[in-house]
Amino acid sequence: MNYFFKSAVTGAFLLGTLTVNAQDLSRKIPADAMAVMTIKGNNFLELMSAEEFNNTFIGKEMFSKLAKEQNNNYNSVEDFGFNLSSSFYYYNQTNDSVSYNCFLAPVKNLAQLDKVFEQSGKKFSVNGKLRTFFNADSSKIMRWNDEMLLMVLADGRSAYFDRPEIRERFGMSVIEVPQEAVAVDSAATVDATDVAAAGDQVMDASEVMVDEPKARSRSKKKSSHAAKSRKTKLKGKKSAKKSYKKKPVKVQPAEEAYMDAASAAAEAAAAAVDSAAIVVDTAYSYYEDKNSPYYKDKTIKTAVVARWTVKMIDDAFTGNGQNSILKNADFTKNIDQKAEATIWVAGVEKLGNAFIPSTTYLKDFNVLSGYGTANAKLYLEEKSIRISSAMTFSEEMGSVLRKVHQRKLNKAFLKYVNEDKLIGYMAYSMDTKAYLQEYPKLVSKIYGSLYSDEIGMATDLFSLVLDEEAISKVIKGDGIFIFNGLSQKEVSYKSYDYNEENFETTEVMKTKKETLPDFLAMISTEDTRLINKLIAYGVKKEVVKSKNSYYEVTIPKSPLALYFAIKEGIIFLGTNATEMEQIVSNTYQAKVSGRHKSALLGNNYAAYFSPKRLAGKIPAEELGSPAKIEKANKTLNSLGDIYIRSYPMNGNTFAGEISMDTPADQKNSLKYLFSVIENLK
Repeated sequence: MNYFFKSAVTGAFLLGTLTVNAQDLSRKIPADAMAVMTIKGNNFLELMSAEEFNNTFIGKEMFSKLAKEQNNNYNSVEDFGFNLSSSFYYYNQTNDSVSYNCFLAPVKNLAQLDKVFEQSGKKFSVNGKLRTFFNADSSKIMRWNDEMLLMVLADGRSAYFDRPEIRERFGMSVIEVPQEAVAVDSAATVDATDVAAAGDQVMDASEVMVDEPKARSRSKKKSSHAAKSRKTKLKGKKSAKKSYKKKPVKVQPAEEAYMDAASAAAEAAAAAVDSAAIVVDTAYSYYEDKNSPYYKDKTIKTAVVARWTVKMIDDAFTGNGQNSILKNADFTKNIDQKAEATIWVAGVEKLGNAFIPSTTYLKDFNVLSGYGTANAKLYLEEKSIRISSAMTFSEEMGSVLRKVHQRKLNKAFLKYVNEDKLIGYMAYSMDTKAYLQEYPKLVSKIYGSLYSDEIGMATDLFSLVLDEEAISKVIKGDGIFIFNGLSQKEVSYKSYDYNEENFETTEVMKTKKETLPDFLAMISTEDTRLINKLIAYGVKKEVVKSKNSYYEVTIPKSPLALYFAIKEGIIFLGTNATEMEQIVSNTYQAKVSGRHKSALLGNNYAAYFSPKRLAGKIPAEELGSPAKIEKANKTLNSLGDIYIRSYPMNGNTFAGEISMDTPADQKNSLKYLFSVIENLK
């Protein structure tokens, strides 16, 4: 059944929806949803019919596995009873006590959907047109009718249920720190690395016993097997308790810890490991005993969460949409009818804070301070596959980013770009001075709430020591890295031959092939005085060699040769001596199309990669067998050119995009994606 729902949701999502029609279910999503994912089935069906999907590799594989699991044949994704031309959603709704992961699907044929459950052997209750299914522990609840299916995976939050007043309210036991942890800790207190490591293992074990009961209870068989292995090691020493008792197991510390440093460390380490095994074994018995407080607490917590989940599901089926996500202007603004899929986040800072464990020091780090709403959209267009994304920031954070990203890429870089020979590039442009001035503010926002005094002094010292103006002249903040391919170089290395007759080793020189990158990098500079001093020092120390207007850097024990030059306010660094000679002699032949020129000069970040140009250039030794070489080259040749770019700040919104060209011989982007997946199988 689990596989069915994974497969059904996957298949349905591939053919899912966000078209505005009578059965659009977005009105059922609550207004306080933290994140919403939408799939537009109508758009997918225009690119690939249900029948075509059934005949794809993914479709056939899905139906084959379902037939084996349920002993029933499904011939079409339409047999599941969903309305494939309407909207499918995932949304997360989280509060201080429970996190709900919800899957919302439109139903087309209630009888077909009922049949799917019946054939899987899952029992469900019927109340008129409503059907409800609970899994064994009620952590997954499904309800459906002739309009929609809502599946909710609920998880009670430990930070809430561990609060003393909450545990008292629901009649749960009081949490106490196990004495085993204290005893083990004392047994492992020896100033030796091995003992400290063993003590860490013990503390990890005790933490598992208190904070991670779910992981252990979900892995009973595996835990029992591990426990047996540990008990075997303890034979002749101490045996673990088999049932839960109020009094903890007493663990004796190492009595001779200070007799001799080496022997004490060994004895303490052994005692710590043995004690850890006892603690963990006791923990396993504790979780397996259904009469233990842990099981009673778990039962109470499960019942409470299930009750709240049912109430939430009731509201979804009976609500009139007055408290709907459609009331959120930012959500509705980001609905794009042309996008096949959309992910929307109500607030990145809000979402992050909701899932940062409140019992750790992380709660005091405001890492996502100033991050607002975000979205990502998938477009399957005729000539490309495109994913766009955008994120809003607070006015304070937006002001920082606008200052940092005010610089544009140096136009002079284009004189040394030849798109006919390159395989890819990555370019960025930022203002070094603005970054150094604003960086202390960002650090203060992240860590200031916890270390306000220390951070304040550190940022003041940072600003005092650094001369932002001087640094920004040496490294202005824009650069480009051009990847031209891979090459092999035969290098020598020392090895030793062993003579078994006289037991002597002889030093010999051998050779091997190293795969090296071929690249050219450029960085803008305005003040070269410091760089010139570094060059003079390198020449003096014989790690830099002058090569007539450019230089070679010697890297000890490295087969990679590096060359650099400074010309017209640009620092050049590359691996090709001939190319460097052409640059300094003004004979380099550049070629840049309008598309690349626009990407490089119009964005703060731009990257490009041509998989086809890399095909056949990866050395066979790096790939292995001929079959792997053939598969790798086939995959690379099937992929279109890939572009990544980030756009200039628009107010407080930062946006970017990644796209891949669809080959001209492909019918559309969706079918092309399926062909690529099939080639990878």
